[in-house]
Amino acid sequence: MTATKGAKRQAELLDAAERVLTTRGNANAALRDFAAEAGVRIGHLQHYFPTRADLIRAVLDRALRRSLERLSAVIGMDPDGDGDRTLTRADTERLLEVLLAEQDDPGCVRLFMEIWAIAASDEQIAAVLREFYGKYVGHVAELVACAQPQLPESRRTALAETVMSLIEGASVVRSDIGVGRSAEGHCEIVRTALALIHGA
Repeated sequence: MTATKGAKRQAELLDAAERVLTTRGNANAALRDFAAEAGVRIGHLQHYFPTRADLIRAVLDRALRRSLERLSAVIGMDPDGDGDRTLTRADTERLLEVLLAEQDDPGCVRLFMEIWAIAASDEQIAAVLREFYGKYVGHVAELVACAQPQLPESRRTALAETVMSLIEGASVVRSDIGVGRSAEGHCEIVRTALALIHGA
């Protein structure tokens, strides 16, 4: 199997996993459920993703990569990070608008809710989720460093964790099962995140 064909097959398997997580609401989905959705035998799925944790890790990594690519396209930033860049408030506001727009996709919000539900009773998935959020915090900390390079690393990380909590919390609260969205609330989220990243 060529590398391109293998990558295509992996993408199809990840698509199937996302469908299971976002349409069935099955927090206890097993590898056989993901394999069935993809129309493959479980052994074929395990060739690419030996465990459920490996599959969930790949789903999250792909979600993070897609988000970083969308963000980098907005301000022409390298998705792998560019610590030498100066980040203006206008740049950051555009980035925040992209992040918040991702929450307009109910499937994306549901995907993370289902993974959180799995993690609540599966330590392997919880470890994968912690790994994902560690990467997420790292990327936000890099943005803080571009906006406030004088801050020590520990302070940048603390601010990044707070911004991440704000954005992630907003995805639940602003969802259809939360209180919903308002223009005033949206502006307040952006204003608060800007103050955190750039300093009040």
